[in-house]
Amino acid sequence: MSTSESTAPDTREPPEARPPGDRGSAGPRPGVAPGPVAPADPGWPTRRIFGAAFTAGVALVMADTLLRAIGGVAGELILIVLALVFALGLDPMVSWLGRHGWRRSWGVAAVTIGFLLIVVGVFAVIIPPIVRQVEQLSRALPGLLQQLQDRSSTLGRLNARYHLLDSLKAQFSAGAGGLPLNGVLNVGLAVFGTLTAAVTVLVLTVYFLANLPTIRRVAYHMFPGSRRDRARELGDEISARVGGYVLGNLLTSAIAGLGTFLFLEIVHVPYAAALGVLVAVLDLIPVVGSTIGGILVTLVALSVSTTVAIASLVFYVAYRLLEDYLLVPRVMNRAVDVPPVLTIVALIIGGALLGIVGAFLAIPAAAAVQLVVTRVVWARLDSA
Repeated sequence: MSTSESTAPDTREPPEARPPGDRGSAGPRPGVAPGPVAPADPGWPTRRIFGAAFTAGVALVMADTLLRAIGGVAGELILIVLALVFALGLDPMVSWLGRHGWRRSWGVAAVTIGFLLIVVGVFAVIIPPIVRQVEQLSRALPGLLQQLQDRSSTLGRLNARYHLLDSLKAQFSAGAGGLPLNGVLNVGLAVFGTLTAAVTVLVLTVYFLANLPTIRRVAYHMFPGSRRDRARELGDEISARVGGYVLGNLLTSAIAGLGTFLFLEIVHVPYAAALGVLVAVLDLIPVVGSTIGGILVTLVALSVSTTVAIASLVFYVAYRLLEDYLLVPRVMNRAVDVPPVLTIVALIIGGALLGIVGAFLAIPAAAAVQLVVTRVVWARLDSA
């Protein structure tokens, strides 16, 4: 070793002179006390808890406001969903016309006019019998009132026991000397609301049908580019299933109405055409629609004879079996491809939530959910 190297002064800091936490230090050494540590801020847990509670409170308020807003427009949202489902159901007809050289606007106009003609025809068949029945009731009303006041008749004895006439007077009067406007106004408002809802659904259906390609394109553009093709594939298949469900439901309803008309014509039940149209409309309601129609037709057949009523009941039981085990499996399974168990569960839930509208929308909703689960959820679970 050279003399310069041995006599060079040592400029390194002693270990105890280095500040604690210095990166050059390898940590506390044996026999050396650690340096002073800064005390933790005692207020940070309080600030963080307060911030988390404030965020959770704001989220709850926003969720409650959103739910209240959705509840306030629930009826309008149901009309929008119905119109969209009807548009998807009519879109295959417009697409078929487009494949045969029709512009989409002309195809939408043709399908809309045809749909309106069908609706007008339905009302033209149903309304005249209803008007005649009301006229017959108005002519028979004085005789019915007289029988209610005659204690020797069956109606008179029922009135004396259950006070039917007093109940009718209470329903049609707004107190002593009042005008019979309360019930009439309620019925009028209900009819006006139904017509308004029907017109709204019709207008929205035409609008959705005319702009369905644009709506689909905008909806698919909301997905990331890497998943857009997959979303487009699933969306097109869901649209096809919903459209097939609507067309299949219309087909089975038309068969139910035509079969009812032919049977009632054979057994000479009055208003066969009107009852056939009524059964076709009720058959649009899954599962329970044809049953309600059969009960109503059987009650009308009682005006002819008990034998005809029993024959009508047997006819509807046989038709219900035919529809459930032959028509619906062949039509719906090809169009929607939903298992029977899922169909029943969806109908129960949809009917409990939204009544008739929920039962109508239950099967296409179940088809969409099933498609998403089988194509997306199961695929991710299998690849995990």
